[in-house]
Formats: sequence, C-alpha cells, structure tokens
Amino acid sequence: MTIHLQLEELYLSDKSDRQLFDEGKLSEDQLKQNDIHRQEVLNTILPTLDENEIWNCHYACLLLMHSWSDVPATYKLAHEYAQKAIKLGSNVTKWLYAASLDRWLVSQGKKQKFGTQFNNATGIICDYDPKTSDQERKDYGVPPLSELINRS
Repeated sequence: MTIHLQLEELYLSDKSDRQLFDEGKLSEDQLKQNDIHRQEVLNTILPTLDENEIWNCHYACLLLMHSWSDVPATYKLAHEYAQKAIKLGSNVTKWLYAASLDRWLVSQGKKQKFGTQFNNATGIICDYDPKTSDQERKDYGVPPLSELINRS
C-alpha cells in the first residue's frame, strides 16, 4: 500500500487553491481552470491507483468532488472512493462520504440525505430528506439540520 505522490500533490494543490479562493486571492474562474486541469491529471492516475491505500481513496474522492462535472457518474465514483476509504478504516473521510453521497444525489435531481449541498447561486440548502436524523449526521461529521438551514 503506497500513497500515490502525484495524487497527493494534486490534493494539496486543491486545498491550497481553496484557501486562496476563500481569502479572495484566487478568482472562481482560475479555481475552475485549476480544478479542470487537476481532473485531467487525475483521470490518467485513476486506472493505476492502489485502492487499498486509504489516502489514495480519500484524495481521489475530494478531487472528484471538485471536478465541476455535470455527469452524476463522477460523483458516484467520488462516493465509491469515500466508501473504500472508510472500509479501510478512515475516520477523516466520513464527512466526504456524506458530501459525496449528497452531491451524487443532487446531481441526479434527487433529495440529498445529509444536507451538505447548497445552491451556488442562492446559497440555500438543496432539497433534503427530512428522515435523516441529526445523530446520523453527527456520525458522519455533519452539523445538525437546523444549523445547516441557518447557513443559508
């Protein structure tokens, strides 16, 4: 089990870009261009990826989540990587598990389970399944529904 160093570099680059974006030092257009480039590189890495390494699965999930894709299968694949990381023992991937499931569901026009996805234009939480308990959210590192709704 070996961490794929190029994949790790892509992940760290992604995290850095998001920090710069949050600080107003990187435009959304540049962020999107950088994400698209990282996705192109990721696509060349995935066929040879050691999927028995927790961090490879975690990194792949996050990068797929940030792909700007209109294709639900991209987010399904992200969710599958999150599932693999958790199955291998990762606790830090639990929030990504919830977020990737929600993004996959929302990309298909369905209600999200955990409430991690918001409309980019309005900032309002996307439709969610009210049957998911706050305890289940907590188990995956997601705040209670009332807190998510108040973020809108």
